[in-house]
Amino acid sequence: MISSNNPAFQLKKFIIFFFVYMIFEGVLRKWILPNFASYIYFVKDFLLIFIYFYAIKHNFLFNKTYSKLFIFFIIITSLYGLIGYQLDFQGILSYLLGLRSYWLYAPLALIMVHVFDIDDVKKFLKINLYCIFPYFILILFQAYSSDTSIINSGFNSMVQNPERPSGYFTYTTQNTFYLTFIFACLYSKISITSNLTVKKFIYYLILIFMLLSVMILLRSRAVYLFIFVTLFYSFLTILFYAKNNYSKLKKLIIIGIITPLLFLLTQNIFKEAYSFSAKRINSDTYVEMTIVKKYKNVQIPSFLSFIFNNQKLTVLEFCEKYSSLCRVINEIYFIPVISESSLYGAGIGAGTSAVAAYTENISFMLGEVENNRVIMELGYYVGTLFVLLKYFMVLLFHILFFSKNKNKLLVAPILVLLSVLMTIGPMTYSASFISFILWFSLVIFVISLKSSKSS
Repeated sequence: MISSNNPAFQLKKFIIFFFVYMIFEGVLRKWILPNFASYIYFVKDFLLIFIYFYAIKHNFLFNKTYSKLFIFFIIITSLYGLIGYQLDFQGILSYLLGLRSYWLYAPLALIMVHVFDIDDVKKFLKINLYCIFPYFILILFQAYSSDTSIINSGFNSMVQNPERPSGYFTYTTQNTFYLTFIFACLYSKISITSNLTVKKFIYYLILIFMLLSVMILLRSRAVYLFIFVTLFYSFLTILFYAKNNYSKLKKLIIIGIITPLLFLLTQNIFKEAYSFSAKRINSDTYVEMTIVKKYKNVQIPSFLSFIFNNQKLTVLEFCEKYSSLCRVINEIYFIPVISESSLYGAGIGAGTSAVAAYTENISFMLGEVENNRVIMELGYYVGTLFVLLKYFMVLLFHILFFSKNKNKLLVAPILVLLSVLMTIGPMTYSASFISFILWFSLVIFVISLKSSKSS
């Protein structure tokens, strides 16, 4: 029995509680205490302050060299990000809100790396699977209820886009990344299961069916890409790195054969929701995208034309025809926005949701186009370096995955989510579940490196 006064064990309990709170924060805001929704949004800050002080007291934050280096990076970036603000009350408050969006969960990640190990991660994956059934039931109710019903819009109609299920959250993008995370947890658990009995086999198939159903009922486009890339990574990792041939075959059958069949089944069961998602593909407002404004009459490179049936298209024509793909490119390719930014930028977090709402600076609400916003906030030197650092880290994670990680089966699905979030995800846009799950996924990846005990 672990002593209750063991500070590492206590921190683990605090962090797991905080994880649960982050999922159910939206439940409090839209259903239980809607009149206090704005105040509840900041409750997590006080929970984190408590965790951080407890960790500092017991030396779980600064006792590693990489922790000190990372905190130094945060301080330097944050000080530079102050230059763009006016040093009055509104400017200082905006700056603090901007810092909150960027770094609120960063110390939590450093603490988790100190106190969690690979066995904790495996237990965590297993626990998350128990959450799938109630989540499926909630999404099912939301999908078949009207937009204006309490279950979809919440009290005071605070939910954004209530026509699409938001699950436990207050807007659908958070729900999309939560589903992706849960899916990654499921396929990580399948991949590391050593004794795949008939009972477990059936159990996993039921969970896959429920999550595929949720995927369709969300009526999202991006979630299809996220989940099928997760399947692809999991399949290849098992194919090349799993050792037990019989167990490997069963896992490959689950991922490569049964999952696609279950997808076809759910697609037919929820035809209307699937059709809604299909119609949304290539329906983006492409004329407002930066790359269209900048390069609309430029012809796409000839070596890419074979992908599009040897058509010679301008950027405008390409984005008109393939607006969903164009949207992804627009979020990754940040070069056009460099010329629109300044040396020091508008200030760290100036375009994030909290600061834009506070200052009512609507013209700078770049929304969730993460990389463009970061450059506008931090300037064309530091902002560009920040974005390039994110891209480099994604590349480094893959290099470490192939060269150093002995827990490949476990971490491959998580690596997909981490890569998506760091490349195009709104990781600094707000202190929401999306930012939290990025740091949480990063911790799982780092732990899989430092605690490699089994594959």
